[in-house]
Amino acid sequence: MPTLRPHVTNHAAAFGMPSSTSRRNLLRNSPLFSHLEDSEADEILTEALITNYPEGTQIFAKGDPGDSMMAVLHGRVVISDSFSDGRQVLLTVLREGDVFGEMALLDGRERSANATAAAECELLVVRRDSFLSLLKHRPDVSMDLMVVLCERLRRTNEQVEDFAFLGLERRIAKLLLRLARETKQSAASPSRLKISQRTLGELVGGSRERTNKLLQNWKRAGIIAIENGSIEIRDTEALADLV
Repeated sequence: MPTLRPHVTNHAAAFGMPSSTSRRNLLRNSPLFSHLEDSEADEILTEALITNYPEGTQIFAKGDPGDSMMAVLHGRVVISDSFSDGRQVLLTVLREGDVFGEMALLDGRERSANATAAAECELLVVRRDSFLSLLKHRPDVSMDLMVVLCERLRRTNEQVEDFAFLGLERRIAKLLLRLARETKQSAASPSRLKISQRTLGELVGGSRERTNKLLQNWKRAGIIAIENGSIEIRDTEALADLV
């Protein structure tokens, strides 16, 4: 996997331009920053860096120094773990408003997983010292951080239970429904998920062949459509019945 140099923009230089309002709104999509006043959000943006990563670029690797947290402003990020035999396991896919690397804000230790740009990404990078400064006068953000970490832990526990007790078909159906909810698309229109069959299989622990076979069965049944690296859910109720 190539490690490319990201394009880095110091937001202080661009602060006050029209994009600052949209970036402030995107920042507030994160549970950590949703309650900040405009001045506090602007302070975070002023001290932070905006980094751009092309698709396929490694953002950081397991074992790298952990001295910052990142928020996804645009694009998608895949979090994965790697093993000594070369295998990789996808842990989650992050989208706009999601934060990652937050454990480094608490202990300053090395990264516990890999992060890769699954699409062209614009990330907000918040240094640990800047975030700790915010916590000193906004203890409620500490509570929000605990909520985020608890949600991550609950999801990890649920994932372990799914791997232990659910078959592959139910795991795939459950994941597609969750991704559809997270995209916040209208219930009246089909949910189109930008995810490859390979990535989907890695997220649910299934081989590419078995995952493809199940998806093709659902496609013939009219439950989903597959096109150009995306999956469209056409019959949500039928998919839910499989869970």
